[in-house]
Amino acid sequence: MPVQLSYPGVYIEELPSGVRTITGVATSVAAFAGSAPRGPINNAQHLFSFADYERRFGGLAVDSEMGYAVRQFFQNGGTEAYVVRIVKDASTASKTLQNATPIDVLKVEALDEGSSGNGIEVRVDHLTINPGSSFNITFIRASDGRAERYENLSMNSMDARYALDQVNAVSQLVKLSRVVGQSALDGLAAGTSRSANLADVTTLLDANHNEFRVSVNNLPPVKVLIALPADIAGGTATQRLDSLCGAIQTKVRAQANSQLAYQNFTCGRPATTQTILMTSGVGGEFSSVRVLPGQKSNASAALKLGSEAGGVEVDAVGAIRPVPVPDPATLTSDTFAANDLDALPDATHTGLRISLDGNPDVIDIGDALAVGGDLAAKLSDVAARIQAAVRARKPGDPAYRNFTCAVAGSTLVLATGTQGAASSIAVSASPLNSIASQLHLLAGSLTTQPVNVTLQGGSETAYAAADIYSAFIADRDTRKGLYALEAVDLFNILCLPGITDTGVLMDAAAYCEERRAFFVIDSPPTAVDPQQMVATVSGTALPKSDHAAVYYPWIYIADPLKNGKLRLSAPCGTVAGLYARTDGDRGVWKAPAGTEASLIGVQALNYQLNDRENGSLNPLGVNCLRSFPVYGAVSWGARTLRGADQMTSEYKYVPVRRLALFLEESLYRGTQWVVFEPNDEPLWAQIRLNLGAFMNSLFRQGAFQGKTPREAYLVKCDRETTTQDDINRGVVNILVAFAPLKPAEFVVIRIQQLAGQIQV
Repeated sequence: MPVQLSYPGVYIEELPSGVRTITGVATSVAAFAGSAPRGPINNAQHLFSFADYERRFGGLAVDSEMGYAVRQFFQNGGTEAYVVRIVKDASTASKTLQNATPIDVLKVEALDEGSSGNGIEVRVDHLTINPGSSFNITFIRASDGRAERYENLSMNSMDARYALDQVNAVSQLVKLSRVVGQSALDGLAAGTSRSANLADVTTLLDANHNEFRVSVNNLPPVKVLIALPADIAGGTATQRLDSLCGAIQTKVRAQANSQLAYQNFTCGRPATTQTILMTSGVGGEFSSVRVLPGQKSNASAALKLGSEAGGVEVDAVGAIRPVPVPDPATLTSDTFAANDLDALPDATHTGLRISLDGNPDVIDIGDALAVGGDLAAKLSDVAARIQAAVRARKPGDPAYRNFTCAVAGSTLVLATGTQGAASSIAVSASPLNSIASQLHLLAGSLTTQPVNVTLQGGSETAYAAADIYSAFIADRDTRKGLYALEAVDLFNILCLPGITDTGVLMDAAAYCEERRAFFVIDSPPTAVDPQQMVATVSGTALPKSDHAAVYYPWIYIADPLKNGKLRLSAPCGTVAGLYARTDGDRGVWKAPAGTEASLIGVQALNYQLNDRENGSLNPLGVNCLRSFPVYGAVSWGARTLRGADQMTSEYKYVPVRRLALFLEESLYRGTQWVVFEPNDEPLWAQIRLNLGAFMNSLFRQGAFQGKTPREAYLVKCDRETTTQDDINRGVVNILVAFAPLKPAEFVVIRIQQLAGQIQV
């Protein structure tokens, strides 16, 4: 747009040059479809190496021809591929986890459909930074050793660590779904924050420690400033703590600003304890209480409030998190009588021999009498001593580091710190000062030996000959089978390793014509000798398409699954890799055949052709694989399936068709800017400029026949190609012509004797 002239002086205006550079598209992006040991179904995966295929699809399998074809593709020079796994009647492996109630809360499904999801192990623990509310979950696929662990997860859908968001965004193994009903979520009890046991608050608070903040239901935090000594008035430590709880409740409610979570907030001292318990005013999924440090004179640490200060914060959704799975090995004592611990431990009863996961050790819990006014208190004291002694014994061993000893009614429950089938626990009398019998951990004890929790229920059916067509040519609307490639922007070479079903080949060839791609077809494995192949190509078994080529015979390659033993394999992956290598070394206009066209990894051919047999197949459009001394196995044909001599097709040769496809795709993508431009000579000139520059760059690379650009190509866009009627209908016509290079199939050497000069 011209600049606005207002003041006397010099103005600068930038003018468009009309240059819009056209970039050639890739020519050797392969697409494979077939069976694989595992991986997503009906979903094209973008791969850049065979290692990618191994990670995503499980690598080679004896009953999967596609794995060997993909391996050969990358070995022979391929660099980029899309792979679609196709199976029949697939179901997904899953496992539904429960909470402590128990009700179903979290469903774990394998990301990949089929039986490959069976056996993915699920482990849940509560060893988090907030053990009252969050959980950790681990997934292990034993078949390849892949493991994923996600820590500090929440069942609160508004939490930054919401389990579904954290796992589903990145997991390569599973996906999660929450299966708790809305009514159950709405009925969850309010979230709480509870301190640890406190000494007299007069010894904990002073002018430098009298402030903290409280956030309820993730709302903006409010400040709690404790007035000393008014807010801790009372004649006893319990009364002073009650006074403090009342002051906290009053100060928080005073800042409610119509928020029910703050208006109905409570703070009190639970009976028979010296703790502070804060409760949200509103229950439900989002209910929680968080204590945060004060910004100046922090008192949260002194009052042991907040998970970082030793308190316990339990969100409402803590009730619907999955329980730990698999269970650790546990040992439950016999029931204690009311006075069993009145005189224990003592100097002769302090030792305990305990074996966690098969590692026996002796611990000592001390000879001080159990503290407490009743059995429950004494059991709690003994349990705490056992847990502390075991954890201190081997802090580097998870079985010891995460060991727990808890009170359940009138029993003690000991649990190793590991989970699953390898988890074990046993207690025996120590050689000295044993207390095992007095704690009822010998006779009558119950040991639980857990089993690993794995996903189950995944299955699939291998497609038989009768199912191949319906499996590969499936629903296009839902992008199943071959049509999963609808999600792929560009592919140039299609391979269906080992597939020779006529219906599939016909539809696949038509799809390639639509997508401007080229179809590399395997000869039928039953066509072993040349006569059988002649009958096949002469009939209706193969599509007569210039977007396809067939290669014969099948090849022998080393099979890593059988210690290098030769395996008869389809040639399409090898040939597709050869296409890619030739494109990179010489260009798409060079025939992928000749003595340079070595078939890497091919140790033998299923049939050794001679020249005469080759001569019976080549005129019919069959590309033969040959083996020659010195050169080894090579591709010795470059014709499309319209390349039979009788068809006289202008796209007889593979490089001519593939060059045309390259030009079509590049020009299609490189001229999108033309749409809706004013349809007149300035536009036509820009079109000629940009398309001419693109064609000239190819000419300089040797892509066309001819010594000069005029002989090699033509770009025409003017009044002759686009009439006024075309303009009125919104049409601009561009003519692009090129002189293709065609391979020298037959080299004729004429030899003649030169007779001596005769004078006449």
